[in-house]
Amino acid sequence: MNYGFTTLATDWNDKELNSVGIRLIKIVLFFIPRANPDHEKLYPYVAKWLIEIDESGVLVREIGLDENNVPLFSAPDDRNFGFWTDSDKKFEIEELEPSTKEEFDLLWQKVVQNV
Repeated sequence: MNYGFTTLATDWNDKELNSVGIRLIKIVLFFIPRANPDHEKLYPYVAKWLIEIDESGVLVREIGLDENNVPLFSAPDDRNFGFWTDSDKKFEIEELEPSTKEEFDLLWQKVVQNV
């Protein structure tokens, strides 16, 4: 496994997420189960992602971190598939700011203990 940080998909605009059009779409589609019901509202606060990828670049686990490197959530879990882990994006290790298994596991445990 490889571990690293990325700032891809950290440019969420909270105003856009709460626009009339988006709210209307959410109302119309309310009966369709959402992939990340607990995490979606936190996406605008993610400043970077710490991700775990396998040797082929497929995401295994993810942690969303705020601007102070405080973990906001981790995925996948019982109710949330995950932003990256539910996508077909593959990462090359060169695309990531390096991290370690120990750092990832420490932050993962912080999130799990706070749930």
